[in-house]
Amino acid sequence: MSAAPESHPWWASLRHGGFLLDEKRLSEHFPQAPERDLSSWALEQLRGALTDLAASPEETDARTRVLTVLLEVACGLDGTSGGTWNRRLDASWTNRSITGEAVKPAHVWDGPNGRRLPVFTTPEPRLGVGHGRRAVARVLEWLRARNEPLAVLSNGHQLRLIWASADTHAWCESDAALWLVEGRAGLQLDALRILLSPAALTPVEDITGRKLSPLLRGIVDSRKGQAELSAMLGERVRTAVERLIQSHGPFLNALENPPAPADTYVAACRVMMRLVFGFFAEARDLLPRSHGAYFTGYSLAGLLAELDRSAGSGKAERLAHRYSAWPRLLALFRLIYFGSPHPELPLLAYGGTLFAPGEKDSADGISRAIWVFENACFDAQHPTMPDREVWEILQLLTRTRVAIRQGRGRALVTVPVDFSDLSSEYIGILYEGLLDYELRSVGEAEGAVLFLAIGNEPALPLARLEGMDDAALKGLFEAFKKAAKEAAGGEEETEETESESDDDDANEEIDPLAEEVEATEVVAESEPAEAQPAREAAMQRAHTWARKGAEKAGLVKRPRARGGAAALEYERNLDTAARLLVRRLILPGEWYLVRWGGTRKGAGTFYTRPGLSLPTIRRALEPLCYTIANGGLTPKSPEIILAIKACDPACGSGTFPVGALRYLTDALFAAVFAHGWL
Repeated sequence: MSAAPESHPWWASLRHGGFLLDEKRLSEHFPQAPERDLSSWALEQLRGALTDLAASPEETDARTRVLTVLLEVACGLDGTSGGTWNRRLDASWTNRSITGEAVKPAHVWDGPNGRRLPVFTTPEPRLGVGHGRRAVARVLEWLRARNEPLAVLSNGHQLRLIWASADTHAWCESDAALWLVEGRAGLQLDALRILLSPAALTPVEDITGRKLSPLLRGIVDSRKGQAELSAMLGERVRTAVERLIQSHGPFLNALENPPAPADTYVAACRVMMRLVFGFFAEARDLLPRSHGAYFTGYSLAGLLAELDRSAGSGKAERLAHRYSAWPRLLALFRLIYFGSPHPELPLLAYGGTLFAPGEKDSADGISRAIWVFENACFDAQHPTMPDREVWEILQLLTRTRVAIRQGRGRALVTVPVDFSDLSSEYIGILYEGLLDYELRSVGEAEGAVLFLAIGNEPALPLARLEGMDDAALKGLFEAFKKAAKEAAGGEEETEETESESDDDDANEEIDPLAEEVEATEVVAESEPAEAQPAREAAMQRAHTWARKGAEKAGLVKRPRARGGAAALEYERNLDTAARLLVRRLILPGEWYLVRWGGTRKGAGTFYTRPGLSLPTIRRALEPLCYTIANGGLTPKSPEIILAIKACDPACGSGTFPVGALRYLTDALFAAVFAHGWL
């Protein structure tokens, strides 16, 4: 979600690496455009500095003048901003890298309230490419050694704003060639003027006592939102899994040896995780998405872009009778599993259980279910997975809903998911979230199953609900409300309130049903025509019961007056409450997912989130790998580091051993360089 929609075009114009700012924090902390335009004098000064740099690209003075004009004149970091520039840095600003090089910023801006912005320069022609990667690595080393979060690195032609923590980093970059467009300030210059303005860099104390600048606060809150993104994406992946199973239900039941529901669910999760892995690999350039043949014939991003163009507006009716998208996804799965020896598209064969093809006559139920998902689309008489279904599943995986401030309220906005910002640990968390559910089918005796929009959204048979008397019905609703309040209270005790805006968000109303209602309508339209009467009859029964339930639960207040307009208003409100009470309707023979009653949290099998595991690993291993003296770290000898033995205290969580291996590897490289082994 690094690239924002049109509300902040200056942010979308920059190049991004990692997870820096999301749309929600951009809307909260930054304007859509600079508050004032640059004067003609400032534009002329910047144009002259860029012209001098183009004439003498290797001169340090020309590079320094560009940065001076940009930061002081254009961005406003001059004497009037309350800060000062320190251009003569003593030895206390120097830090030794793991190779023994002296690393020191060229300039430092000392702003009010203790905010500092170090500025590094490099003669390398391209930042982060070739030898330019060394300059970026040195800046990251310096930031982590000095416990500084932000820095600027520039070669005069490019400027990169870098954020670094102890375990990760992110950046955004602008190109000097795009600062001036047709004689005016371009979007990338507007971006620098907003991000590097005195207002964005000056710390402000919030109600919790923290002093963070709007820029740093936005970055920190966006990083915390990564966990929220994983949770939201997990729910959308679960919905996509359910859609996949529902579309293949008749074919699964038609097998001579149908797989068990648990095997079918695992198989559907594997197929969906193939798509998640594919988006992740393409975002990280692990698959050749820039190759023309791959992009047009196999790429998930290319397929989604093609389906978006074909869908147009509305509900994509033109995709409802096309069946080319799912076979293309199957071709991608085979390409990853078997590889490609063709000289025009060479790709290694990765193999693995995730992409292994299914077998119809296999003794493994999971393999039989995967065979159905891979072959049902080729049935000439009743093909499954039309392009609209594939398009909706891909949208579930690549777009999510976030709440952003809109005036005095908040609104749900659909934003894209950038899979390059999701670490492998979060993908593991996402998959483990799927394991909390089990697959069930509605029997004929149940009539239908209703998902109620109350409490934790219980799934209850309609026949059982219709058989309850008034007292039992009222007690049922009270029990659901009590369970929901207890769950919400437990969460509030374990999570700290970060800012006053978070409290405001909880009190503002957002319609969480809009997306689910839309998805339910799409499912109803895509089902066979002969199933429509049964669904309409079941929906009428469900609405009749929901009116009774809403009345007994007190969801609508009875009017004091009798008859007339008050009675009509009450009936109208009761109908509305009944419609909102029934979240989803599942007919007999259809499949649905519900949370199972086990306690996996107590088993220690959940992934520990990187925000907790990585600092724990660092604090545990740092004294073993480094000698701490004079505020710095000196690597111990390689023999000592190689002799360290680490175990996984989480008994298989995966995050701790991987993080410990990374930390020990980095420490070993530092020791090798420091002790002259290379």
